Amino acid sequence: MARDAVSVGGAWDRADDSDMIVALVRTAFIIAIILLPAVNLVRQTPRATQGAAIAAAVYTLALFVSRLAGRWLPLQRPLAIGVDLYLISASVVAWPTYAHVLFQVYYVVVIVAAMWFGRRGAITTAVLSMMAYVTAELFVARFQLRAIDVLGLLIANGAPVLLILAVVASYVLRAREHERARGLRLAHELLLARSMQRQMLPEELPRPEGYELAVRLEAAREVSGDLYGFLPVTEETLLVWVADVAGKGVYGMMHVSLLYSHLRAAALEGLSPAAVAERVNRGVYDALQPSSFASVFIAQLQLHTGRLTYTNCGHPPPLLLRGGGTDEVVHLSTNTPLVGITTSPGYVQLSTQMRPGDTLVITTDGVQEARREDGAMFNEDGLIRALEGTAGASASEVATGIVRAIRDFTHTGFRDDAIIAVVRRSA
Repeated sequence: MARDAVSVGGAWDRADDSDMIVALVRTAFIIAIILLPAVNLVRQTPRATQGAAIAAAVYTLALFVSRLAGRWLPLQRPLAIGVDLYLISASVVAWPTYAHVLFQVYYVVVIVAAMWFGRRGAITTAVLSMMAYVTAELFVARFQLRAIDVLGLLIANGAPVLLILAVVASYVLRAREHERARGLRLAHELLLARSMQRQMLPEELPRPEGYELAVRLEAAREVSGDLYGFLPVTEETLLVWVADVAGKGVYGMMHVSLLYSHLRAAALEGLSPAAVAERVNRGVYDALQPSSFASVFIAQLQLHTGRLTYTNCGHPPPLLLRGGGTDEVVHLSTNTPLVGITTSPGYVQLSTQMRPGDTLVITTDGVQEARREDGAMFNEDGLIRALEGTAGASASEVATGIVRAIRDFTHTGFRDDAIIAVVRRSA
């Protein structure tokens, strides 16, 4: 027979419980044979069938014992197929009146063979099933059947269907195994991407005197395409960035990683936000083209003076809340393009002042585009409503309040990746 369809490197998958399921079905069949005389469906069970039932029971018991011991029987699955064919054929000899019904049990054995051994194993089992059935019928007829009679019995009981089932079942099960393997590969990719993302995100946020920082990252999928950073460039300068890269999984994370490395390298050179954006765009343009891009907000905060210089590369405008409330909200936009869509973006930078009590809220579009089941979006209006009454609240309380407001709005949580970064000047 062909190699085991669920084997890995020649060894069976020990997490596969199909052997136990088949053994339970076999046990039920054995019990049915034992109970037939008791319920008067037949007068008695012939000795040959009793012997087959005993042999099947001994094998099944040995299988359970070996499984409890964490071992496999030698030739376990070929033996299982052989035991089952013997048990069914012995039942045909014992109760020829029910031969048509019993023949259908061969279908189950063929499906199991397709699962364990693939297409060739299933076809081989189908042929062996027909041979076992013919042998049983010959016993019943005391070897008086002609070839034409044997052929008629096979056709009448569905032998062609048995062969078709062997082929179809093997292809269906092989497709299932491909899907399972694809799922395992995807899970591995997501695990790798999560590991890459953890390495790029800061383990701890800086604690500059006179300021509070807080971040909430909500990944709707296993891996987020969003990125944030708080990098103390000097003792008096903090560079803040939030980015959203198109693309998911390992492929998307490669772009995130590339963007991160260029952002960090340019920031450490002490470049201004617009110069950082130009350097990043030049470094990632070829890699992102033709189908990917990134929105990025970059801000340089002079901690002592509160001077905030920023450039916005197609990112949702962050909100600067004067006094921490919503009475006066400043939108931080520079009307410049996304990163990775042109070689001449013409990034510019603007400046504003963060006064004591002011709160800066930076989000990715997963916040504004959060949706209810009826399609209504959270939008910037929902964000501002969530920020009402936050004057005097800490940065952490503001970020947590936004997350809570979105969950209350959608009732299902985030459908897309989202970052909520909050900077509050406390003194």
